[in-house]
Amino acid sequence: MDHEEHEHDQYGEQEHPENEKWMSLAGHLGELRQRLLRSFIFVFVLLCIAIPFAPQLLELAQIPLVNSLGDSPVNLHFTGPFDVFMVSIKVCVLVSFFLAAPYWIWQIWAFVKPALYEKERKLVVPFAIASIVLFWLGTSFCFFYVLPMGMAYLIQYGAEVATPIITIKDYLSILIPTVLGFGLVFETPVLIILLGMLGLFRAETLARYRSATVVFIFVVAALLTPPEPLTQIAMAVPLYLMFEISIWILYMIQKKKSDDA
Repeated sequence: MDHEEHEHDQYGEQEHPENEKWMSLAGHLGELRQRLLRSFIFVFVLLCIAIPFAPQLLELAQIPLVNSLGDSPVNLHFTGPFDVFMVSIKVCVLVSFFLAAPYWIWQIWAFVKPALYEKERKLVVPFAIASIVLFWLGTSFCFFYVLPMGMAYLIQYGAEVATPIITIKDYLSILIPTVLGFGLVFETPVLIILLGMLGLFRAETLARYRSATVVFIFVVAALLTPPEPLTQIAMAVPLYLMFEISIWILYMIQKKKSDDA
């Protein structure tokens, strides 16, 4: 009996650290789920507010197409009875996600904050503000500059051999992923600097792999933009510039740390 109790106690002692790790992991996953749920609810509330303004928002969504055609009239078509309704909902979701950026970006940083050291936690607010600004900058840059340029190229290229009939469904299938892609890609400097501060790599390491990074950037640009070169270059060039700026900022941070030490 004593031997069995000894085995039971020994087993319990061995199992306890694993239970603690599991509870810790479960706690982090639970917190992540709660923050994602709060972000979803916030976006949903904005969506409910945006839906009554769907016609106006749908008209605003046509700005890149209007700018690409110049003085030519804009005539979007639909081929199914639900096309306009579904597109209107998608536009409202996109606008809600855009306006809710300060909230869901802060939720992400609030989740990351406990994993940082005390000195690094002081930078959470500046990092969050930079993330919000860069997201809005990326989406706006795409919406007002990149998409009109890309749409103009594609329409003029196609108009040489056929008459363009642009459906509202096809137009939104280009607009939504491209705008969101630019917004997320513009977060790259914040991510690089954060990972560098956590010691996962150094500025010198990033500089050493510039050539591979250029190839990777153009692959990402090709995946996130319409299949035409101007839009891909318009994404790749700012992304590479932000990569270089990130290396410089990370180098300055490392230099300051070495001087303080």
